[in-house]
Amino acid sequence: MHPLRIAIFHEHVELIFILLTFCFSSLALKPTPSSAPIVLTLTTLLVYGQRRFHASKRVLKDMTMLIFAIAVAGALARASPSLDALSSTGVSIVVLCGLTLITSILTIFVVYLDTRLASSFSAWPRITFFPALWSTLWFVVSFVSPIGRLSTWSPAEGGDYYGWMAPFLGPVANDWVVGAWAVVLSQAIGTWYMGGEDEEEEGIATTAPASVQTNHLSQRNSLLLLTTILFVLAIPSLLLSDFPLEVVAGTDITPLSVGCVLPPYRRYKHHTLTLGDYIDESKKITNSARFLLWPEGAVTFNSENELAEGLARVREVATGSVVGVSFVEDFGDPNSGTSGSRRTGVALVSQESESPELVYYKRHLVPIPPNIATIHLTAPKGMNKTDWAPDEPHHTRPIPVTASICLDFAFPSLFADLESRPALILAPGRTWDIAVGHTMWQQVRQRAEELGTMILWCDGGDGGVSGVAGGGFTDFAQVGLGSWVKTVGIPYPFSEGRTLNQWAGGLTPVFFAWLLVLGTRFSSHIHFGAFNLQNLHRVRNLFRRPPVPEGNLI
Repeated sequence: MHPLRIAIFHEHVELIFILLTFCFSSLALKPTPSSAPIVLTLTTLLVYGQRRFHASKRVLKDMTMLIFAIAVAGALARASPSLDALSSTGVSIVVLCGLTLITSILTIFVVYLDTRLASSFSAWPRITFFPALWSTLWFVVSFVSPIGRLSTWSPAEGGDYYGWMAPFLGPVANDWVVGAWAVVLSQAIGTWYMGGEDEEEEGIATTAPASVQTNHLSQRNSLLLLTTILFVLAIPSLLLSDFPLEVVAGTDITPLSVGCVLPPYRRYKHHTLTLGDYIDESKKITNSARFLLWPEGAVTFNSENELAEGLARVREVATGSVVGVSFVEDFGDPNSGTSGSRRTGVALVSQESESPELVYYKRHLVPIPPNIATIHLTAPKGMNKTDWAPDEPHHTRPIPVTASICLDFAFPSLFADLESRPALILAPGRTWDIAVGHTMWQQVRQRAEELGTMILWCDGGDGGVSGVAGGGFTDFAQVGLGSWVKTVGIPYPFSEGRTLNQWAGGLTPVFFAWLLVLGTRFSSHIHFGAFNLQNLHRVRNLFRRPPVPEGNLI
């Protein structure tokens, strides 16, 4: 055996793999991780698990060391943005350590299950078991965790090659792809460790009849098939284009100007902004944008009457604009009449209606399903209204709009309650650190891709990022405070049909992941003999030029 293999897998196996796990997981558990470090971390764990988790005497020790290494790396990677997450730094640290410890235990437990259970499977179920297990784990965690997908080991960046699957399979697809690549790499490392021997897996006897052998995929051919699937799934991203639409009004494009109202503290000379400050800032850009949005909890109202009066003041200055007013409201118990409870909401206010077009309260505080309001746009200057909307009543174009607030975007299942697809989602937010702001922006961007819509994200926190996500837009518009306006193009007529992911829900991709594992039980009559290396070599030889015969030199 090669000396390098002896050093890695025998002499210093614990030291090397624990250090690799710590290094890779410190990158994988950043607030905005990419796919590569997550894949490398899982690859390291799978290789180490295959070597060590079968020995019952030391498995508990090995699992404990891995859990500790991952938990410490995760806590250090997220320490800086987490210190101010709660009212006390000490409590923030305790919560951070607790969450990283729980996710570390779950990760090692999944690797352990794969090591102990998959070894008894045939080749194809063996290599597809871990991706299904991995994607199912984080699907469940995103439901039960108080911070949704923020607590999952899911790539926030670097998944562009498989981003086209988001409207069809949602975030579960990204997790499955990560798990599948980890299996491919770990199997490749295992082959290198064995010295490249071309031997079949133990579960299939080489002396089996040919009729039986050809009805199963061998370990090598199963790995080849999985790798081929991963490469094929990446091809559409190279062929499909996702660029923003033009912003010039036409028969098939509706230009829509949107803006964030983010008053800078320096201009208003005080840190706690008032309702008057936001109204004054809105006046400056109300003629430039059809939709304006205030950041999360921009103003506070102490009663329902005060809320109604405040919205009436905003309605007076909303000339030509729909203003999304985000607020914190003190409300009382309708039975006892006592107050003391608070909730965060957003109301869409315009001069076209005395009452708000839409009122939405933060889903994680008040379980009110989101609804959709329809805003009608008149023809722009220079365009005849009969050409603008010839088939619409009053010759106006309808724009379906809804709203959601900050942390809600970490829960993909929230939007399953929508009965149709909105053209625009207003998303006020308020984060406390630029790393957290960037993390939430990535969540917003993923929800926009999954729903096939655009999201106006306005973050009023220190160092927060703001912009338009979806519709070909992937980068945020700015960092920090300062109001801005942007014009985007929406296709006309806009299709309100829901995406497959929104219509079918998150359980559908989980079902498909396990169907890949269990499907071989129902495929015993499928002839797999054509998919092997020997036949692939035969196909390759068909395209080779025949050798040129050498002349007789005698």
